[in-house]
Amino acid sequence: MKKEKQKGVSLLLTLLIMAALLAVAFGLSRLSLGEIKLARDIPKSLVAFYAADSGIERAIYQDRVLGSISNFNDCVDDSDEICYEVTTEMDGSTRVIISNGSYKDIQRAIEIRY
Repeated sequence: MKKEKQKGVSLLLTLLIMAALLAVAFGLSRLSLGEIKLARDIPKSLVAFYAADSGIERAIYQDRVLGSISNFNDCVDDSDEICYEVTTEMDGSTRVIISNGSYKDIQRAIEIRY
């Protein structure tokens, strides 16, 4: 008698296990796709960082040679994809230089104080 009442239990249990496995698979694929996107953007991020670094170096050079720095922006290449924008300000006796580098859709910034 008990076997007749439990005919659908194995089907229900199988469906619950399959649903759990499917949820885990979707979760892992979402994490993997996010990691792949991050890994793909690393080279662009480095280019944007080095563009910001170029802006910092130019500002320091102008400060040493000309004795003053003004806000400026420039592009490193002719295609206008690798650019930086430098802003400066004085915080008491400390000079603050902020350089924002960009490459395609990635932006990186560097700030120095001296």
